[in-house]
Amino acid sequence: MPKETFFNLPDEKRNLIISAAMEEFSKASYDAASINQICKKSGIAKGSFYQYFADKLELYVYIMTLAIEEKIRFFSSSLQELQELPLLEQFRTLFLKGVEFAKKYPMYAALGEQFSGESNEQAKSAVIREGNKQSESLFVHMIQNAKVKGEIDSDVDPLSLSFLLQSVNNAVVNFMLEKFGSASYESNEQEVNIFVDSLLSIIFNGIRRNDHQISNAKGG
Repeated sequence: MPKETFFNLPDEKRNLIISAAMEEFSKASYDAASINQICKKSGIAKGSFYQYFADKLELYVYIMTLAIEEKIRFFSSSLQELQELPLLEQFRTLFLKGVEFAKKYPMYAALGEQFSGESNEQAKSAVIREGNKQSESLFVHMIQNAKVKGEIDSDVDPLSLSFLLQSVNNAVVNFMLEKFGSASYESNEQEVNIFVDSLLSIIFNGIRRNDHQISNAKGG
């Protein structure tokens, strides 16, 4: 979290620093990103930077968290349209809504694309921790509603299921990077959707063969 001096800045100056940092982090990895360039583009002295942030990591996590918060707000507003859908369909639709978000907020999408290939484990872990905190309340709310509607077992722990569902996004990003060399959804939409459906099916239906499969196996 930035220092109080950062939040005491006039809105215009604070937003200029945020904009310069977003541009830098959307084009370069954490290690390659330059504090000097951010200071130059935002018109502040490097000494002033350290009055606002402890270090580059603090700025990086803050900028990434802003993008995550905006995405959560976007998803939360979308959920109003999805309340009547089963929980599985809500999660699948939210994933597809991510494409809409990327089109509406290209700078945040660029940050996400750059982050998907981030190699600095300290920076990556710090952002993931913050992202999980942000999405946790949204997912838990969705799960609680599903329990009220009787869709899922009342004994299911919402927090545990929330963590499991959060891991789906990481798995999808890794799948795209390994198979296509890019986290661009639109370029590989059909295969990614199949992979997402497979993951969600495992979570919601389990891996045990159903009665129909067992009967067919015995009949064969």
